[in-house]
Amino acid sequence: MNAVLGARIKSLRDAKGFTQEQIAERMNCSRQKYARLEKGLIDISYASISAIAQILGTKVEEITSAVSNEKVEEPMYRGDSVNGQEDKFLFINNMLDTFYAHRKLYNSVRQDEGNE
Repeated sequence: MNAVLGARIKSLRDAKGFTQEQIAERMNCSRQKYARLEKGLIDISYASISAIAQILGTKVEEITSAVSNEKVEEPMYRGDSVNGQEDKFLFINNMLDTFYAHRKLYNSVRQDEGNE
């Protein structure tokens, strides 16, 4: 899991034109530690992912998602909708799917940290 996250971070960093030194400096860590993070040699916390996302000017989901699914969410309540209940169900179902995906990622990272 760490290698996948590290590879994604590296590709986003390269795309944004940042160097490892620049990211490490903004994260208050050494370049060597940041390089190990990108290579997946050390565990990465959610806080680190969040900090990197903020530095790169991107969303955490762009790092944690294997595939970027860009879709516009429909409003939960629509005044002209006949099937309002169905719209609410789909919206809540999508939110729950997102929650469980993030929880699974968080738990896998936590388990990796405990194995060291």
